[in-house]
Amino acid sequence: MSGGDEFFRELMADALGKSPEELSGILGEAGNVCDIFVQRVYKDESMKQFNWGVSVVRFEGDELVESSTYAEFHKWSLAKKYAYALAEFFKSRGYETHVKGEVGE
Repeated sequence: MSGGDEFFRELMADALGKSPEELSGILGEAGNVCDIFVQRVYKDESMKQFNWGVSVVRFEGDELVESSTYAEFHKWSLAKKYAYALAEFFKSRGYETHVKGEVGE
C-alpha cells in the first residue's frame, strides 16, 4: 500500500461519525470558486454549425451563485482570450479560478 492510500484510509476512518462542521474544521472551508468553460454551442441539429461559448459557473462555499453563458464568438481564439480575461477578473475578486473545456494549450 502506498503512502497516499494509507493517508486516504486514515482520513476516511477519522471522518466517520463526524458532523459536517467538524469535517469543515479538519478539511478547511470551501472557498469561492469560479470555473470558466470554453465550449461549442451548436446552432443546428446536424451539429455542423456552432459558435464558441464562454460560460461561468461560480460557487461561494458550497452555494452555486451563478451559472451562465457570458458570450459567444465565431473564432475560437477570441473565446479563449475572453475566457482568460474573465479568469483574471475573478481571480482579482478573490476566486479560485479555473479555465476548462476546449482551451487547448
